[in-house]
Amino acid sequence: MKLSFTYSPLWIIPIVLLAAVLTYFMYRKTRTHLPLVPQALVSLFRFTVLTALGILLLEPLLNSLTKLRFPPIIVVLQDGSESMVLHKQADFVKNKYPAALKKFLADFPEEDYVIEGYRFDNQMRNGLNPDSLTYKGAGTNIAAPLKEIQSLYQNQNLGAVVVLSDGITTSGMNPVYALEGMKQPVYTVLIGDTTLQKDIKIKDAIYNELAYLNTDVPIKVKVVNDGFEAANLKVTIAQGEKVIATKPLNLSKVNPQGEVDFLFRPTQVGLQAFTVSVTQLEGEITYKNNARTFAINILESRVKVAIFGGSPHPDLGALNQAMAHEEGYQISEFILKGKGDFYTSPAGANLKDFDFFILHNFPNSPADAPIVAKILEEVRDRKVPVMYYIGMFTDLQTMRPLFEYMALAPEAINPRAEEAVATFSESYKKHTTYNFGDNWLKMMSNTPPIYRNKSEWKAKTTAEIFATAKIKNIAMNNYPVFALQSHLERKNMVFVGENFWRMRAQVYTETESFDNFDDWYFNVVKWLMVRDDKRKFRAYATKNAYMGDEPAILKGEAYDDSYNPMGGVEIKVAMRFPNGKINDYYLTETGNKQYYLDIYSLPEGTYTFQATGKKDGKVLGEDKGQFSIGRSDIEHVNLRADKATMEQMALRTSGRALHYTQMDSLSSIIKQNQNLKPIVDFKKNKKPLLDWWWVLAGVLGLLAVEWTIRKWYSML
Repeated sequence: MKLSFTYSPLWIIPIVLLAAVLTYFMYRKTRTHLPLVPQALVSLFRFTVLTALGILLLEPLLNSLTKLRFPPIIVVLQDGSESMVLHKQADFVKNKYPAALKKFLADFPEEDYVIEGYRFDNQMRNGLNPDSLTYKGAGTNIAAPLKEIQSLYQNQNLGAVVVLSDGITTSGMNPVYALEGMKQPVYTVLIGDTTLQKDIKIKDAIYNELAYLNTDVPIKVKVVNDGFEAANLKVTIAQGEKVIATKPLNLSKVNPQGEVDFLFRPTQVGLQAFTVSVTQLEGEITYKNNARTFAINILESRVKVAIFGGSPHPDLGALNQAMAHEEGYQISEFILKGKGDFYTSPAGANLKDFDFFILHNFPNSPADAPIVAKILEEVRDRKVPVMYYIGMFTDLQTMRPLFEYMALAPEAINPRAEEAVATFSESYKKHTTYNFGDNWLKMMSNTPPIYRNKSEWKAKTTAEIFATAKIKNIAMNNYPVFALQSHLERKNMVFVGENFWRMRAQVYTETESFDNFDDWYFNVVKWLMVRDDKRKFRAYATKNAYMGDEPAILKGEAYDDSYNPMGGVEIKVAMRFPNGKINDYYLTETGNKQYYLDIYSLPEGTYTFQATGKKDGKVLGEDKGQFSIGRSDIEHVNLRADKATMEQMALRTSGRALHYTQMDSLSSIIKQNQNLKPIVDFKKNKKPLLDWWWVLAGVLGLLAVEWTIRKWYSML
């Protein structure tokens, strides 16, 4: 330890001199009262105390060096999906494997290694207890935990990663690609059976989630035969207890896959649940994949959409591709190829037939003014919702008649454009079109730039701005990009930007799916299409259909006479299960005076509910709804352990791939890795001398002894 001072140590000299002078003047007249030795002691004590107090005013610090040792971290990832126990070695996994895992974990002394355990299926979960392993996950994503581990331990002494799995991936990217940038070795242990399991399974049921009343609905069922020499099967489609149709299907080892097509005509509007099933054969490894339940929403008619485009553009392709996911929309495109000249002219169409308008870079010139006038008439008279996409070539002067019915309108028109990134605000989470996780905002706010019109855009008082521009990495909060408006039963969306197809492409790059963009787009479309609900109490399910591994989510809203959200409302939900049983639930109030309930592990089938809202014993209103739960069979489709993927993961990172029968040797193999070493570091510590209790105790002790001597000789 070394001593240092906050202030110059040269001050010690005058402090010592001052202490000596004060001590001298205090005890110079006490020679007649005190013998020589007591006088010398009290003088010494007083001098020491004064000197010590003076030095403490200089804020002395004790400097020390602490040696820190960080043992290597070994992360263990345990697969908890259903497929882990759907094979011939399931008995080992359930009964003997926990002891083998416990022994492996115990082979690493706490003083030399840090073991961090996690479980995963569709997502990673903290904690790993061999005695309480369950295999109920309805999906497997190996890539996600590997990515998350790299992020969590990037600045720590991560030594190795152990993956205990059957290697069967049902979601996410290929786990081998997720290892890019991984510097630590990955040791894999294959748990499962690599031989072909005897099984008859429904591989897929292909259907449209939306269908229309009294219109033929096609359903294609794909069936696979694994391991049976011959399989004479029957494929059945049923709605509840009612069998709609049954068809034969003969499969063999030579012809192991087959398809059956069904066609039926719905006669009821609403969410309808259906089940397709195939014959169960003796000797199958599991019967859970012999049936599949799904739901189709039966509508009365399609929504007719008119898209007006200033020119052919990749944005229009993105909108059409997004629209293709929904069967409920009939699209007509009117795209300009020159001033006033369309590829398909709207002159032959009656705009009164359309339920929805999309304007992209339209109007393009004064020649489009007659069509703008017709659109204005439909917006004003029929309150048709509109999506406005303002591009680089939008003729804002010709668009001016529509400004009255737009969430954003330019106060000063500027025809030029600039690159900007659309940055979404946290407030968007509270809007009904937002039903995504927190990472959605971050992802969508980091997409490639769009071209934003440089006019001075201002929002109407009834509009809500949910995205603004970031230009050259500077947030421009007064530059709106995306806004929604609902006013006088008219709704519209304004997006001040062109080339948003890049946003959709970036979403695919990050997630290998367009869903995060397309779902957002359709959430806005559906919000625009739905007329404002003026009821003071509402309760609804966030989806029409949930998969078996998803919680059913109910939300509630209550409003006072001025349509301000109300808190303190008791919302009771009486839910009828598919078997007729009724359970009562209560929604929990969130911080923004909305109400929320999630219910896990519901059996498959169709559910109906009746909700009642009360405050202070007074009934505010009632609402009802329905949703369906479909079983997720994805873990039952592929039951053959994926040895190749597990080996590639180990090979890619210079690790080792083992079979579960070799698990006893895994700990010794890991310990042989010379890179698994503790990291030693030194930490400099500076501690004020006043923080040490013995310094104050010493000063008080000297004063106490001095006081005692003076008392003894009657000097007090």
